[in-house]
Amino acid sequence: LFSNEAGSGSAPCAAAAAEVSHPAKQGLIQSLGVYIDTLVICSATAFVILLADKTTTEGKTGMSLLQAAMRHHLGEFGVIFIAIVLLLFAFSTFLGILYYAKSNVSFIVEGKLAQNLYKTFALSMLFAGGLSQYLFVWALADMGVGLMTVLNLFAIVPLGKIALDSLADYEENYMNPKTETEKPNEIEQA
Repeated sequence: LFSNEAGSGSAPCAAAAAEVSHPAKQGLIQSLGVYIDTLVICSATAFVILLADKTTTEGKTGMSLLQAAMRHHLGEFGVIFIAIVLLLFAFSTFLGILYYAKSNVSFIVEGKLAQNLYKTFALSMLFAGGLSQYLFVWALADMGVGLMTVLNLFAIVPLGKIALDSLADYEENYMNPKTETEKPNEIEQA
């Protein structure tokens, strides 16, 4: 779930801003992201860990496990590489979530007071997260994403038929047009 946020309801915030000629195109791009994140990146990470010497990784969990496996394969460069990747992942995730939540707060509640309260809350959470043990922070993140996903199911299930109808329309009218004259004009629909 953390690798691609499929079903959690945060990735659609970014996807909704895309300008495409048909909504199914963006849905297909989003599903490609799920494929790359889950099957390629997560599998590669798992193989790096599984192919490392057992004595190197024994007793380690989380990022310590991955860094030990990378040290086994690439030396100290692997440890530094994973630390930089984790920093970029955490920073970009934090910025993305701040932006999504700021937009949602401004949509629900008008006024600068709500925005200032949200910013104060977000900065205090960032500060508290920086001082806490990483296992506690990950546990809170797991709980937050889990709650967000459960709540998002109430939107995904009813919208499922609309998404499937959109995909069927895209396949029928855009992917396999009967003749060139029957192909919908993408510029006119945009």
